[in-house]
Formats: sequence, C-alpha cells, structure tokens
Amino acid sequence: MRKPLEAQTKHLTQEEIKKKQLEEESVFVGNEQLEHPPDWLIDDTAKNEWIRLVKEFNKKSMISNLDYNNLGAYCNAFAKYTNLTKEVGLEFMVGMDVNPLVQLELKYSEEMKKFGNLLGLSIESRLKIGTAKGENLNVNLENQFGEI
Repeated sequence: MRKPLEAQTKHLTQEEIKKKQLEEESVFVGNEQLEHPPDWLIDDTAKNEWIRLVKEFNKKSMISNLDYNNLGAYCNAFAKYTNLTKEVGLEFMVGMDVNPLVQLELKYSEEMKKFGNLLGLSIESRLKIGTAKGENLNVNLENQFGEI
C-alpha cells in the first residue's frame, strides 16, 4: 500500500523524498469543492458538521475533492445518529424489549466510524500519521547532523 510522504516510516534519500513530493503534488486535486456542503446532505445537522469539519481540515489536511462523497456520507451518518440519539433519549426500553431505534443508532455509529477513519477523523488514524511524521523528522535530523 502506498503511503503519503508524511506517513513514510522507512529511511528515504533526498532524491527519493523529492520524487515522492513531486508524485504527491501531481496527484493533488485541490479541495475547492469542499467549500460548500452538497445539496444531498439530509439536514442542517449534516450541513453544520460539513462546515465544521472543512474548517478544521483547512488548518492542515490532505482531505481533497476526492473525499467529497466520504465526507458527505460521514455527515449524513452523523446527523442520523444524533437525531436517533435524541429520539431514543431515555426510552432505551420499550416495555420489556430494547427500543428498535437503538439498532439503527448503532448502525449509524458504525457508519460514522468507518467514514471517519477514511477521513482521518479518529485519533488512531491521526496518530499513525503523526508517528510517521515524527520518525521522518528524526531521520531527517540524523541525515543533516548525524546521530546526536
């Protein structure tokens, strides 16, 4: 599996680093399509989540136009999950049975997790990138200054 340069863990020569930088630049497609939520988001909750996430992504992220559908699917799952959670509220049990909406709530929770991982929204996915970045920084420092 190919990894972005910042997620590389093996030692790369300066030539390899430059080559990978050029490769990444050549496949970056931009993120201008993310500026406005798509029309197919199901409600204001989904649209507000889109806006919130894009604002965070713009700080420093690899999220691009190619993530458009995954981001939308995540936002819709988020909206469905939060709406169901409000609806279920304190009525976890209906008579002697578990409220059937709880199963839907769990389904949307899993969808959020799946799409969130694809988008790097989980702490685990961000830590993987962060760990690789830290290792690359150490390798670059050693290349420049030798072992300290």
